[in-house]
Amino acid sequence: MALTTDPWDATELAAYISETWTEDVLPQYQAAANAANHFRDLTEYTGGGSDIFHVPGVFTNAFSVQSQSTQGDEVTTDAPAADDISLTVDTHKYISTLLGALQQVQVAKFYNLNAIYGKKAGDTLVVDLEDALFALWSGLSTNSIGDTATVLNDAEIRRSVEKLATANFPLLECRWFLHTFVYWVQVLAIAKYAQFYQKGGTSSIVVDGNFSPQNGPNNQGDLYGIPLNTSTRVVSGLQTYRNLLAHRDTFGFAHQTPGGNRIRVQAAPWLANIGILVVIDTIYGVKELRDAAGVVVNANNAFIGS
Repeated sequence: MALTTDPWDATELAAYISETWTEDVLPQYQAAANAANHFRDLTEYTGGGSDIFHVPGVFTNAFSVQSQSTQGDEVTTDAPAADDISLTVDTHKYISTLLGALQQVQVAKFYNLNAIYGKKAGDTLVVDLEDALFALWSGLSTNSIGDTATVLNDAEIRRSVEKLATANFPLLECRWFLHTFVYWVQVLAIAKYAQFYQKGGTSSIVVDGNFSPQNGPNNQGDLYGIPLNTSTRVVSGLQTYRNLLAHRDTFGFAHQTPGGNRIRVQAAPWLANIGILVVIDTIYGVKELRDAAGVVVNANNAFIGS
């Protein structure tokens, strides 16, 4: 038999029950700087000023091999033209916050809001550069593999490699950039990869058929001996993921952010608003440098590999 039909509950005791704020803050995880860590970085040339940076290319015309069939004949000379690619630094992006003096003194002391949100803002600007680099896929016109209606398959993967191998690009200087969906749901469903894996291969995907150890948060080892990165920033549009197989000379970028770093953080008391003003900014430019050095590897953005 119950002693009472009206026990205290949480509503009646609300004035007495305390709440505790932990020192832990749940971070937001951003895409890693995969593209910026691979493609040609021209930042070293931006320190002296200027807004346009020229990159000569000698690959546009070939030498002609001549035969000296009659000794003493005048030689035939070659003067192949160089390509002139220019990269313009014309993008200035920033994120800014203002923390009022009242809130500044009332926020729990163990929270460093400037550090917490400074990192988040910096990571967001890194993603902005990643998006700018991956968006350059639309300018690649020489090599395109796959389509919008099907999953990525092994034949298309090998054809992508063949495109760059036939053009004599060093494959060790190339890199795969696959959307995470394409990698985990389509590529790893390819039977020959999975079968070799189940047999206990010890090398990388294809060759032995196994999946090599992950070397970083978005580095999935090698695919046909070529380093592979996954990224959620790979462009998706018109029902298609625009994956890439690219040599490092395919795209280029340069930062001109004051201070020499990719991201600059500035904070100062702001009397006009009685608070602390923080501005995190970056200045950069991106450019396609060599069209034939990249392959657009198309795959449907919804179909699941069987």
